[in-house]
Amino acid sequence: MNKIKTHFGAQIVILSIALIVALPVRVYQYLHVIDGTTGFYNNWLNPTVFGLYGLCLVVLIVMPALSSKGGKKTIYAMPQGKKTSLGISALVTGLAFIAEGAYAAMRAYAIFSQKIQVEQLVLGNNAGKPTMLFTALQAAFAMLSAVYLFAFSVGYFTGKGQQKKVKILAIAPALWAVARLMLDFTQTISYRYVSELLFELLMIVFFAMFAVAFAKFTVGALTARLQMRLFGYGLLSIFFGMLSAVPRYIVLLMGRQDLLFKSISAFEVTDVILPVFIACVLFAAAGQKQYKAVEEYTAAAQQEE
Repeated sequence: MNKIKTHFGAQIVILSIALIVALPVRVYQYLHVIDGTTGFYNNWLNPTVFGLYGLCLVVLIVMPALSSKGGKKTIYAMPQGKKTSLGISALVTGLAFIAEGAYAAMRAYAIFSQKIQVEQLVLGNNAGKPTMLFTALQAAFAMLSAVYLFAFSVGYFTGKGQQKKVKILAIAPALWAVARLMLDFTQTISYRYVSELLFELLMIVFFAMFAVAFAKFTVGALTARLQMRLFGYGLLSIFFGMLSAVPRYIVLLMGRQDLLFKSISAFEVTDVILPVFIACVLFAAAGQKQYKAVEEYTAAAQQEE
């Protein structure tokens, strides 16, 4: 079995540098550049505005390019046996999904019972039902995602691979992300100059694309471009997840909730937890054997059995 040169190490270095630059810049923008009452930039001439967008563009181009260059014919396999880091990260992520699912369910009920005024949440007179529907779907798929992640956690704590028994649920995180994406499009918000929406949408889109690749990855589907999708989308999910969520929590811990156009609930923690889980998955996968072709992987797997 021949080793293939990949660019995962370079990607991690680039990602780390990008986050070291982007996170303080984003906190600075919340404090000095963003209008907390509207979410708009109050000074488009501030160099951090287009500087941050430029950095995001570089990350968007470089991550998939490096993944593609190093992995067009690379096949990775999930770690076998016990893997405590994966077990812990999956358990914590499952708990985060339970918290968000419960919060979304309570919110859907509040909209249904008209305890929350629909006109404060959505555009148009008929938008209340879609908002309630997508909120309910967010809650349902969050709970199903939690079930899968708990099975995933038990599988790596015990080394018996229990997640394979519920592999159909591997797609639940992707469906949760789609429900969240549709929910964002029902909210009353201006889509032209808003500062938070772009990063959040990118985060959710890449979460969804990573989740689809991850579902294929965990059930053993072998495709020539699986590594590109898994690592490219995964690293972009980490970047935009951290960029979207971490600065908001920092501002909240500073006691400046007034600077946040979108309020943060203590139960909405998946945006912070998911990037950590994705990082654990990618590091675990990167430590596995690499193969030049599907046929070589299949032959090696048969020998190991």
